[in-house]
Amino acid sequence: MDNKKVIEVLNKALTEELTALVQYMQHHYLYKGSNAESVKVLLKKLSFTEMDHAYKLGDRIAALGGMPTTRPNPPEVPKKGVDMIKVNLKAEQDAVVSYREWIKIVDAEGDPTSRNILEGFLADEEEHVAELAALLGD
Repeated sequence: MDNKKVIEVLNKALTEELTALVQYMQHHYLYKGSNAESVKVLLKKLSFTEMDHAYKLGDRIAALGGMPTTRPNPPEVPKKGVDMIKVNLKAEQDAVVSYREWIKIVDAEGDPTSRNILEGFLADEEEHVAELAALLGD
């Protein structure tokens, strides 16, 4: 197993999870619009899931001898609540695509532990897509 390649993939995933965490937090704080309180509850719940993913990724990276990143990408913060939902839905859809690719890579590197972790995250991200799409009526 090439730990370097697996660590690189896991750090990409960690960057995305940290970005999602920060973005969901910011959107939770700022969201206004229809059903604001229930939407804010969902955004907060999603942020907790992303934080859990980040901790698990960081732990796995460290276990493999790597240095976990602590740098998210800048969050997208639209002014309208509906646009916040759309931005998050797109990010979750992109995460599903990324996780499918990352699973293939770590599997090819012979790391079933990381593969299992990423497969669990993929299921969560697919659920997030469904929850956000439901808010938009999609």
